[in-house]
Amino acid sequence: MNFRATTALGALLLAAPMLEAENALRPEAFAPAQPLMGCYEHVAPVRAHDPLFQRILKYTQVAVKHRVAGLASYYSGFFDGRKTANGEIFRNGRFSAAHLTLPLGTWVEVKSRATGKKLRMRVNDRGPYVKKFCLDLSQAAARFLGVDVARDRYVDIRIIALPGEEPLPEDVDYAQFEPHVEAATSTAAMATTAQ
Repeated sequence: MNFRATTALGALLLAAPMLEAENALRPEAFAPAQPLMGCYEHVAPVRAHDPLFQRILKYTQVAVKHRVAGLASYYSGFFDGRKTANGEIFRNGRFSAAHLTLPLGTWVEVKSRATGKKLRMRVNDRGPYVKKFCLDLSQAAARFLGVDVARDRYVDIRIIALPGEEPLPEDVDYAQFEPHVEAATSTAAMATTAQ
């Protein structure tokens, strides 16, 4: 083999790893393989223009910033007839709730884990101020949910309207939106973390 051929062969052998490294840095090299992405194909495309979906997504993003599950307490008779944080007169015989951080006037659907009963009401006061509780209920609300007698006072809270809005219809099938809401919420959380 002559000198030129040896030099050309040597240059090709040295250039090959550089070309391979350059190809590995292209964006296409980072695209996930189709079999990996196949598991996401069963999820229908997000209905970005569906107003109901947009409301549920907004309420979920608000809920993430607040405590929306935990033990519920209820008001004593002492508070009946006194003013609430939003200026209304509190009545233990009506359905209402107090939450430490949710905006006053927010409509919530509260579900008792022990009884499975649900009740819709407005947050019109602040509290509870005891750390182990997440929600204060009027006596009527506690009685309806069974929280006043159940050993397990754990409740789940779902936001169904923000102040000034009409509550979502009672027959909304949240299950159809959950995969899309979770995906959108986690995407938003990743974007916030990256910034």
